[in-house]
Amino acid sequence: MNTLIISSSLAKSSKSFILCQEVHKRLQKLNVKSEIIDVRNFQLNPYHSIQSEELVHLENKISQADNLIIAMGVHNYSINDSLKIILDNCFKNVEGKFFGILCAAGGDKSYLSTMHLTQICMNEWKMIQLPRTVYASYKDFNNNTLKSKEVKDWMMLFCNEFASIGKKLMS
Repeated sequence: MNTLIISSSLAKSSKSFILCQEVHKRLQKLNVKSEIIDVRNFQLNPYHSIQSEELVHLENKISQADNLIIAMGVHNYSINDSLKIILDNCFKNVEGKFFGILCAAGGDKSYLSTMHLTQICMNEWKMIQLPRTVYASYKDFNNNTLKSKEVKDWMMLFCNEFASIGKKLMS
């Protein structure tokens, strides 16, 4: 099972990237082949402009992945502009793929903002979502480290189920 973890935040001290790193480590322990893509290292262009080489490379990585984990921050109770650019440019060959969502937000009340991403993936590409989402807020971090035992426990459950269900969908 080949899982691509996409960190969509452009923030220098991205909390969603920290979630990506934690999930990547846990999946490795579960013998799941995974790779993190950090879009801070990509040149992102709007959909109607010429695609950068990085976006073409990312589109190929996404197409080749068996499963996807998408990490997002919350922006106006929805996805950020960099994730929208990735969805528009790079999600051409994702129909039916299994995916999960990691979300880092400023507060505790934005947990439903991930539903916009769910709607896009399920309605546009008929993707299959893990029914668990990892949601963390500013209080769950300290010095750019995930400190919350509750979020860590939830993340463990997310990873175990993502690996288990992902493998079953592959067979």
